[in-house]
Amino acid sequence: MDRFPSEFDELLNARGRRLLADPPQLEALLAKKKTPIVVLENVIDDGVAHDCIRLLDSAIYPQLKRMHTPIPREALTGMRRNYSEKLPKTVRVKTATFNSRRSRMLDVATEIGLAAMLHSPSFVRVAQSVTTPALRAEKSGRQVICYEAGDYSGPHNDHHPQRAEARNGFIDLHIMFSNDDVASQWLVYEDRGFLSAAHDVSSRAAIAIYRLPFWHYTTPLVPRPKRESTARRWLLLGSFDYDPPLKKLLY
Repeated sequence: MDRFPSEFDELLNARGRRLLADPPQLEALLAKKKTPIVVLENVIDDGVAHDCIRLLDSAIYPQLKRMHTPIPREALTGMRRNYSEKLPKTVRVKTATFNSRRSRMLDVATEIGLAAMLHSPSFVRVAQSVTTPALRAEKSGRQVICYEAGDYSGPHNDHHPQRAEARNGFIDLHIMFSNDDVASQWLVYEDRGFLSAAHDVSSRAAIAIYRLPFWHYTTPLVPRPKRESTARRWLLLGSFDYDPPLKKLLY
């Protein structure tokens, strides 16, 4: 495979197509007081996943920028009362968006077919398949994130109360690929008020679909021994607002 297919569902194997034909519904999870997240594994064959990783490594990796937001010292030194600590979102990854038409990243993503695939009707259908209210396909965001050894995303909730389109909920679709040098990385998320649910997201290829906001974080990526410099987990991200926006925040 020398470029990504024009439709996302061409990456899926028979199991992936079967699971996405009747996936769990996020509204049903919310009704049961469960966290609205669906994770599907073994939905892309290893050979196809290897080709995707190779394309991302060769074409996209050189375009990535560091996104390093450390813990601010004043989060500790500025405290004046015991147990009053508050930690803003911290993160260490490499990333790039290709939402701007003048972006070099968009040019490269277009050359290898990634931009078209992440805007394809079948990519949107995957996001829509787990939720009943209609999603807005146009003006949806696209991002590529690469986790390397020790990279992580700290606790955050992705609540955007200042955005009328998203303040009551939106959908994130994650397509994930890990190379042979990754030992583990965990997605930890809230369950009934506690950060007590966890899922290993370091499988070769997987799909995760969230209805945000809810609290979650990603643990530091653990590489296999002596492979610290080559371990990478790729995340292809699509964000979708509801159309019309939801009237009530279900949380």
